[in-house]
Amino acid sequence: MMHEVHTAGSSAAQDATHRQPAAPPPPPPGLRTMGLQRKLALVSIATAGAALLAALLALFSYDVIVARPRLVSDLAGRMELVSLNLDVDLNFGDQQAATRTLAALRSNPDVRGACLFDARHRLFASYGRSGPMACAWPDDLAVGGHRFHGGSLAMLAPVRYEHEVTGYLQVDYALPSLAERLRQYGLVLSVVLLTLVVGGGLHAVMVRRLVTRPLLALSAVAHRVTLEQRYDLRADAGRQDEVGRLGGAINGMLSTIEAREAALRRSQSLLENIVARSTAVIYIKDMAGLYMLINESFRMILPPGAPDPIGRHDREIFSSEIIDTLLENDRHVLETGAAAAYEESVPDSTGGIRTYISMKFPLLDEHGQIWALGGISTDITDRKRSEVAQMHYRDELEEQVALRTAQMAATNSELADSLEHLRRAQDELVRSEKLAALGSLVAGVAHELNTPIGNSLLAVSTLADQTGEFQRLAEQGLKRSTLQAFVADINDGCDIVLRNLRRAVDLVASFKQVAVDRATSQRRQFQLAELANEILLVLLPSFKKSGIRVRQDVPLDIVMMSYPGPFGQVLINLITNALMHGFEDRSEGDVLLSARMVAPGMVEITVSDNGCGIAPENMGRIYDPFFTTKLGRGGSGLGLNIVYNIVYGVLDGKIEVHSELGSGTHFTLTLPTNFS
Repeated sequence: MMHEVHTAGSSAAQDATHRQPAAPPPPPPGLRTMGLQRKLALVSIATAGAALLAALLALFSYDVIVARPRLVSDLAGRMELVSLNLDVDLNFGDQQAATRTLAALRSNPDVRGACLFDARHRLFASYGRSGPMACAWPDDLAVGGHRFHGGSLAMLAPVRYEHEVTGYLQVDYALPSLAERLRQYGLVLSVVLLTLVVGGGLHAVMVRRLVTRPLLALSAVAHRVTLEQRYDLRADAGRQDEVGRLGGAINGMLSTIEAREAALRRSQSLLENIVARSTAVIYIKDMAGLYMLINESFRMILPPGAPDPIGRHDREIFSSEIIDTLLENDRHVLETGAAAAYEESVPDSTGGIRTYISMKFPLLDEHGQIWALGGISTDITDRKRSEVAQMHYRDELEEQVALRTAQMAATNSELADSLEHLRRAQDELVRSEKLAALGSLVAGVAHELNTPIGNSLLAVSTLADQTGEFQRLAEQGLKRSTLQAFVADINDGCDIVLRNLRRAVDLVASFKQVAVDRATSQRRQFQLAELANEILLVLLPSFKKSGIRVRQDVPLDIVMMSYPGPFGQVLINLITNALMHGFEDRSEGDVLLSARMVAPGMVEITVSDNGCGIAPENMGRIYDPFFTTKLGRGGSGLGLNIVYNIVYGVLDGKIEVHSELGSGTHFTLTLPTNFS
């Protein structure tokens, strides 16, 4: 079977090779096909010619740019020396002396002639090397300027006598002939050409030795690798120059190709083993629907007597009942160019129907064109049977769930009724707790009011008796001492009455404010210290009976915009909770209400006591409703639950507790000073 898989794969590869485009025809003979050595020789010749042309251009440039300006400068200097001897001759009109002076130019063989003009541009004297000089005023030549014409240089310069122009000197200077300059240039060019030829020969020899031969060796190795497909060959890379690095790069490329070829062979072997030994049905079809590759699992599902599928169509293998479905799925994949999964039913070798989930996908060539169709089919017959069984089980389960749901609905309805009764009971208990607290407050305030009112009543009755006695004594005649004693008693009695009445008024005002705050729950601005004093004044009667000391340490500058009613309820519950639970079976102790600013806009209020503390096992349940350690002994279990709900729900703060057995309890509230 492995041989069959390889054969099918090889035929597919050969078919793909046949579809590759033909190699382009070889290029016509020319520079591209010329050998490397000839190219280098041609480059050397071209380089020598270019260098020779550059030297010729340099000589001509020198003649134009450097030599001629230097010649003009030399001639100007000579004319200036001659002018120094001509100014006197012009000034005195001595033409013979001027002629002799001009004749002195004969010493320079390149001077053809000279003309001397007076200040009015008239000829004064002349000199000609070959005979009389034809002199005329040069209108086209500026004074102090020069002109090249033909093979000569003409220059016109002024002659001055004590800064006054007395005349003009024109000199005609003969330039070297073109033939002479060419002979000079030819000698230079010959030397340059000889140097280039010798240098080009040495360059060609060195290039052949250092570059051409190593490159030809690399080319030979590459040619052998191409012809023999031997990637184990290596080029000579012992050199340290670019050619050596190129050889190293070629060797590295060959090593990479060799490793990739080995990896490709391993991958191909792995793929062939997977295809051959896979339990899934694997196959490849060409564009005409003919099978190119199949595995052993495909052969195992063939109907009895079916021919070999390689090179055959589905119509020659399977019955007509399933052909249309298979071909339609193949056509859809080839048209869309995307992989897709299909559920297909195919008879097996025993005649039974097997269900497969077939993943079909197009195979693309290097140009992105579809050239074949691949497929992997997994047998899901047993899974389908399990799904059918699961569907029956699901239906039964849904019936049971519906029954349980109905039962749960009935149970939930009963639970809802129970919860409603429980909520009502909780509300009643909360109201009872509040009424009990209010009753305790009223009883305490009534007790506190009884003392100042009783004292006032006693003082007033005493004053009434003294007033009657004073009236009796007044009828009998008053003494000064009696009057003074009566006035002193009146003052003392009034002072006693006023102090007690003020105390009663303070108690009534505090109780009224606390009662109003607890009843209205309106947000207002208040001083924290003032609210604390009102709360402690209301609770004072309860603590007087127990012997517990209550103190407050609240700064006067803390002002809050919050709900004083719920806030006061929290403080009352925490302080009464400390009295009830923290000092059980104790006749003395301390409760401290303190506050401090912990951050801008945040205040920390602490209610701490040095009582018995809270047991560790109860710390996690102190805020639970109806949880109390005094069940049946006056505790409802709602005090701290109310505190928790008010702090988090109304005051937008948080509460923390720290307690140790025997060391007391600390409740810490963190609240915003400006509740928005």
